[in-house]
Amino acid sequence: MQNSHLLGAMQCFISVVDSGSFSECARQLNLSQPSVSRQVNALEEFLGVRLLQRTTRRLSLTEAGQIYYERVRKIQLDVIDAGLAISGFKDSASGLLKVSAPHSWVEAKIAPFLADFLQQYPDIEIDIECNNHIQDLIEDQLDVVIRVGELKDSSFVAVPFGTIQMVLCATPAYVARCGTPKNPMDLANHNCIVFKNFDQWCFPSDIGTRTVGVSGSVHSNEVTVMLSVVEQNIGLTMVPELLIRKQLQQGTLVDLMPSVEVEIKNLPLKRMHNYH
Repeated sequence: MQNSHLLGAMQCFISVVDSGSFSECARQLNLSQPSVSRQVNALEEFLGVRLLQRTTRRLSLTEAGQIYYERVRKIQLDVIDAGLAISGFKDSASGLLKVSAPHSWVEAKIAPFLADFLQQYPDIEIDIECNNHIQDLIEDQLDVVIRVGELKDSSFVAVPFGTIQMVLCATPAYVARCGTPKNPMDLANHNCIVFKNFDQWCFPSDIGTRTVGVSGSVHSNEVTVMLSVVEQNIGLTMVPELLIRKQLQQGTLVDLMPSVEVEIKNLPLKRMHNYH
């Protein structure tokens, strides 16, 4: 007997016992009486035991039938309880939401909005993991993964949700002391705070793209560290505009080349993806 047929036969058996007759069971389940009889008979044949004693006046459970009824009735109640346990998910968002994103993006674009989010979805609990690694969403039990760069592994489903503009920036105090670079070659005279292992910055030119090697007193693989150094008036750096939009608006950082599209060579920061 196939599982789907077995479940139907179990339901018929339970209904026959609860209602006390095949005819009443048929009425309740909107089936014909012969159909109910066939399913109960098939169940008994499948189990290899008689479950019901049938007489012209009444039905009664055999010893095996009583044991089986108690077990399958519990299964039926568990199935109902399982449905009730998740019924709330249809009406409102709830449960644990596990998110993974780079630390700088969490700090700038996720953490400041958590209060509003939780106020709108009070039944959600959020678990945020900060890292830049490619992760197995199934193995790590993640719901949302945000990464910057191009999609390389076709096994991921990635939804692009934004493009990134890079900005060459510094504090007004640094500019007042060291001046504003007028062209890419001027960067040789500045302390450039560099993303680790990516010390070549790209600028448009009349012949295409011009790449300039840069150097400075601090190298880091974390944008928040680079920005902290820059905000101490130590040097200038190139970072995504999205992460410093507030500082640019407040004037604590300035865009040194606002009309120039700048990039970091070989650092794929053009697009953000939500992986799932």
